[in-house]
Amino acid sequence: MTSIANLHADSTTIVLGSLLFYQRDADSPVRIIGLIDGLQRNTVHGFHVHRDSLMNGELNCTAAGPHFNPYNTLHGPPEADLTHRHVGDLGNLTANDVGVIVVELSDGIIDLYNATRSIANRTVVLHAMRDDGGKGGFPDSNTTGNAGARLACGVIGLPMQDLDKKPHSLKGSASVTNLFRKLFT
Repeated sequence: MTSIANLHADSTTIVLGSLLFYQRDADSPVRIIGLIDGLQRNTVHGFHVHRDSLMNGELNCTAAGPHFNPYNTLHGPPEADLTHRHVGDLGNLTANDVGVIVVELSDGIIDLYNATRSIANRTVVLHAMRDDGGKGGFPDSNTTGNAGARLACGVIGLPMQDLDKKPHSLKGSASVTNLFRKLFT
């Protein structure tokens, strides 16, 4: 399954990047690739999936609600197990010396198949500061990782599965599906 999120700067229509989420099957991790541009050089940003979808063209990233946390756990680093992190805790991304983040990561907790852990139709958020993994000792370390304001966000679209095999699929969907397969296999 694949899903796409286009990230926009908070409360604007300025697109900063796109992310592709891919999960080969229900037993595989979700791989995330993409680019996010327009950031300050050499900065580190918390990266999370938040609970709510932005509805009806909403641009304010605060409308995404808290981190996606269906098991009511404390905030933690992405390498923690499911009892020691939110499902949506994806750690940090770093902008390079020209202000671009090249996203290439894999996570075994978020999911496109499992309904309880599904990130589909939720919002991915890039924060202003580094996520402390719940270990920073700040009042909000155990809830947000003290990652600061929301710089950019985008709704993770509903998953697409084998679009090229459906009779109503668009002609170009076979090409898109094949490109995804080449990127991730």
